Amino acid sequence: MATFHDLRGKVFVVTGAASGMGRATAVLLAQQGAHVGALDLNAPDEMAELIRREGEGVGRCLPLACNVQSAEAVDEAHRKVVEEFGRLDGAANMAGIAGTRKTKPANFPLTGLDDDDWDTIMNTNLDGVKNCVRAQLRLMPGPGSIVNAASTAGQYGPANASPYVVSKWGVIGLTKSAARECGRKAIRVNAVAPGVVETNLVPPSKGRDAFLETTALGRVGQPEEVARVVVFLLSDQASFMTGSCVAKDQEQAGTEQPES
Repeated sequence: MATFHDLRGKVFVVTGAASGMGRATAVLLAQQGAHVGALDLNAPDEMAELIRREGEGVGRCLPLACNVQSAEAVDEAHRKVVEEFGRLDGAANMAGIAGTRKTKPANFPLTGLDDDDWDTIMNTNLDGVKNCVRAQLRLMPGPGSIVNAASTAGQYGPANASPYVVSKWGVIGLTKSAARECGRKAIRVNAVAPGVVETNLVPPSKGRDAFLETTALGRVGQPEEVARVVVFLLSDQASFMTGSCVAKDQEQAGTEQPES
């Protein structure tokens, strides 16, 4: 397990904490002795117990149900974290979606694009990050660190995925702009851009397997591999990094995204 001693006793918000990269990040932070406000659309007590157990009981966890599409819900959840732990030192904004209830990921050709699908993905992936970063900056006088979940798809633009691509490209731009706004307060803002990771956003498929054959490593990443990069960026070990988008992939830039 990676060790980041400077995180002990610090307080972080993690969105999308019930599964995937968000859960892995929350667990790793707890293992380092950090206290975690674990936000997800549904945040049952079992989620907090899981983070406490896998985090080896070192850091405390406050589970909070929060729809990141709602600025009011985001503000309220962050206030509760500060009320519980006394302050906020950073955040990992990992909540996101690749498809909708109506449409699977990578099935969004522009000629048939549904406006509701576009709005749902944009409201979650881009507006959701905006809502969270705004709330976090209002509560952090500095120093601090924020990491936003982007994607390599936002950098190379695969076909049939324009809502997802635009939302993640927007996250990269938001990250760079925010980093310039708050750098003099010693608040760092970075993004991590994973490739294909083993989460419920990218289910196994023939298209995915064929796509992986075109990558250097030939396999999907694991949430824990991304979490280690996120926690590094949150830690003082990345003290001179801000406005960066760190690609965490299997050397896939320039290739096409798998179809579901």
